[in-house]
Amino acid sequence: MSHPRFDVLASLHFTWEGDDLGAPVSHHIAIARAPSPTKDALSLGWLEGELVADGHSLKGDLRLTDVGREQLLAFRQGWSPL
Repeated sequence: MSHPRFDVLASLHFTWEGDDLGAPVSHHIAIARAPSPTKDALSLGWLEGELVADGHSLKGDLRLTDVGREQLLAFRQGWSPL
């Protein structure tokens, strides 16, 4: 059975491809009502960091929270590229 937020976990998986899940990653997020796995990860408490306004977007470095790392590690254990 897949995780109900498979889309968010898949996005985090490809963003944090390496082994250093504690490393911050630079993000640029559009300020819009469009769906966004990054916005969802923030609202779920899986990402943390400071975002600042930059025109019509937000930018900043985000990192996985402890819960985000746990979710991503569990996802990776059950994920296979085929």
